[in-house]
Amino acid sequence: MSVTLVRPELVVEVGVDVARDSAGRWRHPARWYRARPDLSTGEVELFVGGPTGR
Repeated sequence: MSVTLVRPELVVEVGVDVARDSAGRWRHPARWYRARPDLSTGEVELFVGGPTGR
């Protein structure tokens, strides 16, 4: 798996299923709901849980 680091510039709302496989990966793809231009990237908590949620 390759990783591409990006600089956050846009806040978007997504939905994910809580089901995970034995490796801790989500079993279903994330769904895009909408862009959130009313929020800045500094107003959103960073996700630091990783694939296992720890």
